[in-house]
Amino acid sequence: MAKSSETFFLRGQVVTDSASQLRVESTIDLGAFVNLGSSKPQILRIHSIQQQICDSDGLVPSVDASGAVGEDRTAFLNSCISTKATELGTGDLPQLNLDEVIYTAAVNFTNGRNSTDNGFQTSAADIAPQHLKNGILVGVDTLYLYVLGDNAFAEDVHVNFMLECSVEPATRESAIAIALSQA
Repeated sequence: MAKSSETFFLRGQVVTDSASQLRVESTIDLGAFVNLGSSKPQILRIHSIQQQICDSDGLVPSVDASGAVGEDRTAFLNSCISTKATELGTGDLPQLNLDEVIYTAAVNFTNGRNSTDNGFQTSAADIAPQHLKNGILVGVDTLYLYVLGDNAFAEDVHVNFMLECSVEPATRESAIAIALSQA
């Protein structure tokens, strides 16, 4: 079990299926960092969350160029991190108004005039990346990573998450903070 107050990085990846428009998910196991059932309970503090969107080679994902010549083709990608498994349908993502959601991001990619070049990011419609002043306290054994990507991508999209974290003793105050923010 981690005992240091130094920061470290946890990483996770979700790979979309370019042929569908369904939510895909993965998890990050926190069992080595969060322990609430011992005589010295500890919790995880997430200081920042970064997200990378790329293809299997680490490059900008390609947007399908199968439309009419001269027509812009746009693809979207939404992601979130939650402290609970979702019960939503496979075409939906948990929203930031839910207590268990600690991170969301949404971006659009466009293939201008249907060229064979990779798409380019045209807008970020959400709050990624996150640099958190005092961090987010987490007291669960698993984080759930969700991604919903458009089927307008010409290839599977890799969404990589990196969380800067530290471990700290669980106190009465931190337990109250977790209970209030992640009911």
